[in-house]
Amino acid sequence: MGEEDWVEVTVRYKGLEKTVRGDPDAVMSELMAFFARLMPGLEILSKISLSVDMEGLLRDCEGVVALTPEGLVVTAPMDFLPDRELILFHLAIARVANSLGRAEGSALTSSDLASRIKRSPGTIAGRVSELCSEGLVERVGKGEYRATTYGLDHFRRVILPKVKQRAEG
Repeated sequence: MGEEDWVEVTVRYKGLEKTVRGDPDAVMSELMAFFARLMPGLEILSKISLSVDMEGLLRDCEGVVALTPEGLVVTAPMDFLPDRELILFHLAIARVANSLGRAEGSALTSSDLASRIKRSPGTIAGRVSELCSEGLVERVGKGEYRATTYGLDHFRRVILPKVKQRAEG
């Protein structure tokens, strides 16, 4: 992750001070934990907040992707996944690569997705539209999409285990 992608937050409350620096998801998680300790009423908020630990996600990706000098590459077979899951897989990997500083941005264009999963632009448009309506993907520019936090969580819980099981079996 490049320093330009980092967030730094300092909180002072009743004589206590906490400074957190890192990627936005990690900073948010750590701040929620800090506030939950200080104000027990916020504990429920921390229980219903969704964030993805990028370091944990990277550990979970072991055996599925590899870090090369050129960036992240997929090392496991994925041709068995439905189009929607293939699209979310590539968008999730783009966010991971960006958090590691191995990609310029965290989004992919429709044409990037079409060439990566070898589907027609029409198929990509239809599936991306479905993923957006479910909150798993968001549009960030004209023809550019990225996995949401919810999408990363879904990728980690649902898609990644399928790919790992197929790779090991």
